[in-house]
Amino acid sequence: MAMIRVVRCTDAERIAYGGLEVGRFAHCTDTEKTWIGTNSGDTEVGAAIPEANIEFLDNFNDASRYWSWKDLTPVGTITEPAGTYCQISIPAATAGNWWNVGLEQSPRAYLGCMTSPQEVITKLTYMTNNADTQAGIFISNNPLLGGNSGYTIGFTAVTKGIGSTKLGVGGIANSPPGLSLPVWLRIRTVAEGNGNTTYFHYSTDGTTWLPLGSVVNEPHRAVGLFAKNWSNNAIDSRFDFFSVTLDPGPS
Repeated sequence: MAMIRVVRCTDAERIAYGGLEVGRFAHCTDTEKTWIGTNSGDTEVGAAIPEANIEFLDNFNDASRYWSWKDLTPVGTITEPAGTYCQISIPAATAGNWWNVGLEQSPRAYLGCMTSPQEVITKLTYMTNNADTQAGIFISNNPLLGGNSGYTIGFTAVTKGIGSTKLGVGGIANSPPGLSLPVWLRIRTVAEGNGNTTYFHYSTDGTTWLPLGSVVNEPHRAVGLFAKNWSNNAIDSRFDFFSVTLDPGPS
C-alpha cells in the first residue's frame, strides 16, 4: 500500500485506521479525510500515478491545499478554486519573473524535502497563451532566491515547448515546440550526497518520459510549483496534482 507521510497523527487515529505507524497515513477517502481533519495532516483521495512508494500527494480536489505547502507570492496568487486544480496566476502589467537574486517576484508554492533520492511530478492542464510566460516545477536549495540556487522545468506559452533551466545561468535542454496540454513534468534525483544526479523529463501521456538533461551534485531543500513572466504579461496556470516519491530507483 502506498503510504503518505503525516506530520501529526494521534494514537487514537492510528488505531482507528488499522494500526498504522504513528506519523504515517494511507490513502484515504474524502469522508475519512474530513473525519481526520486538515489540521491532522490529511492527504488527497486517490493516487495519480502508480508508484508504490509515494510519500506525498496532493490532487488539489478539495478546495484546500495540503497544510504543509508554503506560498511565496510577492506578486500574483496561488489558489485552489472549486477544488479541481491548483492555479498560479500573475495579472497583466505585473512583473513576475524568477531569474536572479533581487528579481524574485514569481509566485511559488513549495514543500521542504530530502535532497535525494526522490522524484517530483506534476500535470499541467491549462495555461494562458500569452508571450513570455512559463509554468512548471522546480527544485531549489533556497526557494526564496533565484541566482544559482535551483532548477526548473516548465512549459512556455506561444512556443508550447518545455525547457529545463538552471536559475540565473540558462537553459539545459528544450523539447520540440508545438506540444499540446496537458503535459506531465518530472524532476528525479537518484543516489545520495556527492554523486547524486538530477534528471529532468516530460511526458505527453503520463506514461512515456522523454529526457531534458541532467545535473550532478546539486543539493536542494525544496520542491514545488511556479509560474513566471518576463514581459509583464498575464498568466494563469493550472496543475492537476503534485506528488513526491522517495527512492524512485534508477533514472
